Amino acid sequence: MHEEKRWILSESISIPNDFRAAIGGHPIVAETLFRRGFKDIKSGQAFLDPDAYKPCSPDELPDSQIAYALLSDAIRNHQHILVWGDFDVDGQTATTVLVQGLRELGGQVSYHIPIRAKESHGITFNVLKAYLDKGIDFLITCDTGISEHENVQYAHQTSIPVIVTDHHTLGEKLPPANAVVNPQRLPEDHPLRTLPGVGVAYKLIEGLFGHMNIRFNPEHYLDLVALGIVADVAEQQGDTRYLLQKGLIHLRTTKRIGLQTLYRNANLNPLNLTEDHIGFQIAPRLNAVGRLGDANPIVEFLTTEDSGRARVLAVQIDAMNVRRRFETRQVEKAAESQLEASPDDRHAPAIVLHNPNWPGGVVGIVASRLVEHYHKPVILLTGEDPIHGSARSVQGINITKAIASQVDLLRSFGGHPMAAGLSFSATNFLAFKRGFLSVMSEQTKDEALIPEIQIDHVITLDEITMDFVDQINRLAPFGQGNPRLNFLLHDLNLVSAANVGGQGEHRQVIASDASENQHKFIWWNGGDEPLPEAQFDLVCSLSKSDYRGASQVSAVWVEYHYSERGQRTITQQHYEIVDYRNTINPLLTLTQHLRDHPDTLIWAEVNEPESIPTSHRHALDKAENLVIWTTPPSQAVLQAVLQKTNPRTVIVFGISPDLHATRALLERLIGLVKYAKKHKAGQVPLVELAGACAAEEETIRVGLRLLEAMGSLIVDDDGETAIMDFINKELDPKAIEIYKNILQNTLEESHAYRRYFRSGKIMDFLTGKIPE
Repeated sequence: MHEEKRWILSESISIPNDFRAAIGGHPIVAETLFRRGFKDIKSGQAFLDPDAYKPCSPDELPDSQIAYALLSDAIRNHQHILVWGDFDVDGQTATTVLVQGLRELGGQVSYHIPIRAKESHGITFNVLKAYLDKGIDFLITCDTGISEHENVQYAHQTSIPVIVTDHHTLGEKLPPANAVVNPQRLPEDHPLRTLPGVGVAYKLIEGLFGHMNIRFNPEHYLDLVALGIVADVAEQQGDTRYLLQKGLIHLRTTKRIGLQTLYRNANLNPLNLTEDHIGFQIAPRLNAVGRLGDANPIVEFLTTEDSGRARVLAVQIDAMNVRRRFETRQVEKAAESQLEASPDDRHAPAIVLHNPNWPGGVVGIVASRLVEHYHKPVILLTGEDPIHGSARSVQGINITKAIASQVDLLRSFGGHPMAAGLSFSATNFLAFKRGFLSVMSEQTKDEALIPEIQIDHVITLDEITMDFVDQINRLAPFGQGNPRLNFLLHDLNLVSAANVGGQGEHRQVIASDASENQHKFIWWNGGDEPLPEAQFDLVCSLSKSDYRGASQVSAVWVEYHYSERGQRTITQQHYEIVDYRNTINPLLTLTQHLRDHPDTLIWAEVNEPESIPTSHRHALDKAENLVIWTTPPSQAVLQAVLQKTNPRTVIVFGISPDLHATRALLERLIGLVKYAKKHKAGQVPLVELAGACAAEEETIRVGLRLLEAMGSLIVDDDGETAIMDFINKELDPKAIEIYKNILQNTLEESHAYRRYFRSGKIMDFLTGKIPE
């Protein structure tokens, strides 16, 4: 459950009339700019319009002239250049920019992105030595290298030039490279200071073209730059924001076949692409490959002109992304369980947890989620020896500096104030944890880390219009350094709520006001959060979406507090329970119950009672009496059904659907597809398929993808509806292996939940109090 935050309403301010007139449009735009430090007309207009901004020369980057000279000589002398990147999206795009740019200039270029599971971040000596033995003549890093003193020195000993391009925090001394191109060496207020790795790579290539007197075409690279800026959550100041604004324009019309294929697979309309699409749909797919597998093919994916190759790689990317979502959920549950079991860990000034079996590729994602939940720094560690992992922080706490305080215990570390990676010997775990938490106690003792939400404006439901959102979007793109605006709505009532998403992890909520105006809100990761039971105030953010090609307002649920009236009237929902889980003859018992209560609604999915009308989850409605005939596949599905039916009495039988084996589920799924093809033109809502298989929607989605990888089906999934057709095509063994493992794991999860449902305390399930 999220920690409740302190709400801070922005005070009214006086805006100069000339500033307000020059900015124009809705007054909130000028007010927001003025509050965020843009207090003259020129800077305000440059923030809104990239054509009014003058970007910096790449020559302002430290050591840029040295780098130009070395690289131009290497290209002219046909030296073999090795680009050494990193496996996150910033590193992937930075590598691609350097490789593409150097090749466009005539360079002989190879590249290496470390495989996370084998090499972790940075330069691995054995791998570097193998490249040197093969005869590379030049080494240039991107998004990495600033802490690689020993490896850079070793490369120098073989007499090859080394250029380090990076943006991570500087150490006490720079690596002994010929050139260290890092914007962190610039003054803090410099417009290039916040560039991520891909931004540094882009500026270097731009400058190199100029140095070699060759025309530079920004359009060849800006789409990649936008991807890396958003994915790395770079602060939108100066040139970083300018490059993102320009890059988004080129992303919408990119000629890269790989990205076009990815757009189609993600059901994105590229012409309406925003930073949200990058952050929530594109970057996670690309990141999944780097976190869980080998990111080197991403460079090929982003540069190939072969549509067939792009399709093959896109299928593998999607499979990795499904695996990433599944493993993230597993680790998050396990971390929450550790915190639940240990009050010391839960109430410490920072969270430090270790499990040797956690997949290293997702601990950073989970650490970020725990930071959101608990608003304190988080370090999640995996591995047996050495222990390694990821750290995430909150504003005001420099996590990399805090980790550095334990440098004598560490093997390696590095990162930003807000995120870091680290590793150390298993024997040092307790000492590191004690020392790190002691530092955290010192940093937080004078100021409690109370999470806050800054509220920009109070509005009413009828003010949420497309015109209003269009005005707000003049301030886009949003992100680090330019947060999305938060709006406060008073005195709302809950109308309805439904779990959505592949795993029911999100909620779609409809709320109304006193004038019966209604609006729909999406509550990301709110699937397990308690819904308001009385009148409430709501903080939301607003944006535009293009769901199924139609533009509409997207209102995001941020947080609610009970209103004064709500606090007075709130009551706890109670259920009357009739427990028939151990009855000897369930069908007879149900028949007898229906004689006395003929208005009872029966929820049954697979193994339905013969000759008795029942309903799957998508066809349920309000009911005083609800029978749970089949054991639910998950707590999220159960809570969604209870929310939809709102019963007073719940009669529980809990019959097993006996579909926990992969083969049994696939056989049933194929039968449903055949029926859909014959009677419904192959189109079926995922929730209907899930109900027909007594499974979660994510399980169905994975099952369909497995059948597709096996060459049996072609599936188009827009998030709600599956459009399916039978086809004979080539098998994809790699995707089959990934999807088969995920499917088995999801089925085993549901099977374990069902066993627990058969024996646990029913009231705990109905009130959502069961342990994870």
